[in-house]
Amino acid sequence: MSVNPNEHPQETKEFPKNDSLVKLLLKNNPFDPFCDWARKKMRNLGVLEVFDEFIYWNVGRANFIQVFRTFWGYEIEGKENFPEYGGALVIANHQSELDPFLVGSAVHRKVQWLSKAENFNIPIFRSVIKPFGTIPLKRGQKDEEALMKVRAVLEGGGCVGMFPEGTRSTDGKLGEFRSGGAFLCLDTRVPYVPCAIFGAYKVFPKNVDATGIKWRQGLKISIRIGKPVYIDPDLESNFENAQIVKQAMENDIILLRAGKTNQSRVIRSKKDIAPLVDNPNLQELIQETRIPPKDGLDSKNISDTDEIDNLSIS
Repeated sequence: MSVNPNEHPQETKEFPKNDSLVKLLLKNNPFDPFCDWARKKMRNLGVLEVFDEFIYWNVGRANFIQVFRTFWGYEIEGKENFPEYGGALVIANHQSELDPFLVGSAVHRKVQWLSKAENFNIPIFRSVIKPFGTIPLKRGQKDEEALMKVRAVLEGGGCVGMFPEGTRSTDGKLGEFRSGGAFLCLDTRVPYVPCAIFGAYKVFPKNVDATGIKWRQGLKISIRIGKPVYIDPDLESNFENAQIVKQAMENDIILLRAGKTNQSRVIRSKKDIAPLVDNPNLQELIQETRIPPKDGLDSKNISDTDEIDNLSIS
């Protein structure tokens, strides 16, 4: 499959923009109260976890794939690269609110995503993300509870998904990565799996609510899954090594966006960062990013909240 991130789709139409009536209907929808009631009953019966697993695989993922394929020609490349077992941190570029579902539907294992706590107050959306094991994160502070949950999932052999940019792109370009994901890999010793998302920012642009999603044919969404990258067990968790891992993550995503395959490797030092600068085939894509990819280290200071404050999606 050939993915062209610069391809310009045909003109599409949108649903009507949001208005007061739509907002009123969403706020007073019967779906959220019913879901809250049902989940409470399931919890009291001790079957909530089983119920959530059923919803994840048989209701959520199965239907998401069908919707994505029907409206946006959803395609997946590199499914065989995803590890069969063991904890893994799934990282991806961030283009839309659909991204967790797009990436989660592309792999054969359950991925629990970090989501800003405010998303759990959005009508209907909050009821959709709860059965998926979504982990709420309070931004702007050191959320120890969220960090403990993330580590528990990873150390228990599960998969956690996050967007190192910390916010959605408005134009499909790659933003600067933050250090939270790198620290997680260093602290838990789990590999990261890079994934590249194409076209989602055109389907569900930033600063547009669900009424502005472009459903018509003509737009394409694709996912390219990279190979897992492992952390040397002897690599100390500190600022310098976090910058090495962060830069490796960023460069791997850039490689995937350029139609290349990243290299599965063990990060032991700076030399294990995938080199981009000397590759002439990647120069055009490098120039499209907001920051110049480099083999060097970031010199900016890191705050005491950087490890967890930079784990969110927005």
